[in-house]
Order: sequence, then C-alpha cells, then structure tokens
Amino acid sequence: MTSVSERNSKFRSILAALSLSVALGVGVWAPPTTAEIFKWKDGQGRLHFAQDLNQVPARYREQARGAAFEEGTGSVIQRYDPVPAASAPRKSPSYSEGPASDTRAGKVYRVRVQKTGSTMRVNVRINDSVLVPFFVDTGASDVVLPERFAQELGLDTDGARTAIYGTANGMIQQALVTLDSVELGGARVEKVPASISKTMSTGLLGLSFFNHFRYRFDPVSGIITLEPNGLVEAGKIRGGRSAEQWRNQFVGLDARRRGIEKMLDEINPNWSRRKAELADAISEVDRQIAVLEDEADEARVPMQWRD
Repeated sequence: MTSVSERNSKFRSILAALSLSVALGVGVWAPPTTAEIFKWKDGQGRLHFAQDLNQVPARYREQARGAAFEEGTGSVIQRYDPVPAASAPRKSPSYSEGPASDTRAGKVYRVRVQKTGSTMRVNVRINDSVLVPFFVDTGASDVVLPERFAQELGLDTDGARTAIYGTANGMIQQALVTLDSVELGGARVEKVPASISKTMSTGLLGLSFFNHFRYRFDPVSGIITLEPNGLVEAGKIRGGRSAEQWRNQFVGLDARRRGIEKMLDEINPNWSRRKAELADAISEVDRQIAVLEDEADEARVPMQWRD
C-alpha cells in the first residue's frame, strides 16, 4: 500500500508540468528568502514574479525593473497611502501595543507596526507560545508561517492538505495547517488556516486572521486598528474563511485533479510507470478533497460554499 509521504513525493514530481491551478489564481505567492525579485503585470493583468531579469519578457522589463525588491524592502506586501496633509494629525498618538478601548461594537485594538518602506511588520503570538515576525498582507488568503517556526511549534504536517504556488523557478507545494490561535496586540483568533513556507523567513499575516476584524492602517501614527466585525457570529466566516475562499479551496483541488487527468489521457499508453505515478497523484488529490470536506464539515460550511 502506498503511504501518504510516497504519494506526496510522486505528486511533487509532476508539479512542474501542472500549472492549471496557478493559472486559476489558487494560492498566494511565497517569495524566496534572498536575491532580487522582479514583478510585472502582463496584458491580461496577471501578476508574475522572477528572480532573473532575463526571465521577464522584453516588453515588460522596464516595468519589472521599477518594481524590483528584496524580501522585506519592497511594496509587494500590504500597501498603504499617506494621509493627505490637511487631514494628518498634528501629533501622532503614543499608543502601546495592545487593547485600547471598548466601543458599542466591541473591543478595539490598536497595534503599533514597524514600517519598512511601504510595508508593515508586526510580531504575532502563535498558539499562545511562540512570537513570530509577520508582514501585514491582506492580499494573502491565509496566514503564511515560515517552516522554522512551524518546527518550533511542533506542528504535524504529515498527511496535511497542500496548496500549489507558482514562482519563477517553477511550482512549489506547501502544507496547509490550522493554527490553534493567532494573537496580534491582544486581538486573538482561534482555529486559523495557514500554510507552511519553506522559503520565507518572515511570515505573511493574511485574511484568515483579518477576516475577523474591521481594520484600518494609519501610516502617520504607524498604528493598525482592529475591531471585531461580527462576521463569525453572523455565519459569514466559517473556519477563518469567507464563502469565496472556501469555494477557491474546492475549485483549486478540482482543477488540480482535472489537470492530472488530462496529463494521464495524453501520455503514451506504453509509459506504465508514468501512468502509475499520475494515478497515485489523482489518489492523493482525492485524499486531500476528502480532508477538505472533513474540515468544511467541522466548520459547518454550507454546501453552496463548496461548489
């Protein structure tokens, strides 16, 4: 009987040929820890990344040069616009990190951030135990946790679902986990979906955390304001994800399966070993679909969110 790890190993061997899920926009891009990164948008508005300018099509190179950055120094993470001078406060308030006040809508948290260019960096406590540096990134569907912190937390990724991410160097696969808790300046969320990055040294604090709050970024004072939005209580956020995000999870796995099936249909019928690898890859996707269904059942996700 083929083990989960063996199926994952065989599945990784065909990722380079399987680009369908990335074309559909499933997953978030995880940058390497070193080297210059070039990014550009093509004529259809799709965002691309590369580590070598020669990998950028000639007509987009000027655009890519202007958008080059190194990890932690560019504007690829959460952007924020300066407050117009007329509306800027005369003196920045001196908030400390942590809860600030109560309102009719509930507790309001104001958290000081470390600004690096136009990015914002914060320290987040994971599972009530380990303090981890994160960039604020409301463009990321889930929290992205660097692997070394996952190891420090003792997270078990054996048999976990995975997501496929695209980089200039090809396709990569990252394990998906559920964090017991994520806490930023007293604002605490439990059962938060996250992926584990083997390439990043600083995490991304994404929507699986921010979905629970009304949030505002003030670049003048360097403060993030968080106020619980009640969407969990209203049933519009289930298991840290919105209806659209749950659908994307199911669509991504379905697209992955169809992509492998297409490869299986098109290969030489005499390539028995390759056919066996693809069949194992389909079995692995089916296993992950079953795991996702279990996660959705536990979070009481409606069937219409799974289409």
